[in-house]
Amino acid sequence: MKDKMVSVIIPMYNVADYIEQCLTSILTQTYSNIELILIDDGSTDDTLNIAEIITKDSNNTKIYSIIN
Repeated sequence: MKDKMVSVIIPMYNVADYIEQCLTSILTQTYSNIELILIDDGSTDDTLNIAEIITKDSNNTKIYSIIN
């Protein structure tokens, strides 16, 4: 039986100090069938840039950026 897909949705708004630890924790899980959906709500700090750098090699990540 195939492992079921788990979707993790992370809303982001000005969390540059915390997003690296959050994403690293999720991306290093032993369960491999994870879809990561990041939604940036118009952050004015480096949140979006940090998220893009950390997930650049991840094939199961989608980043959406919207204007707050």
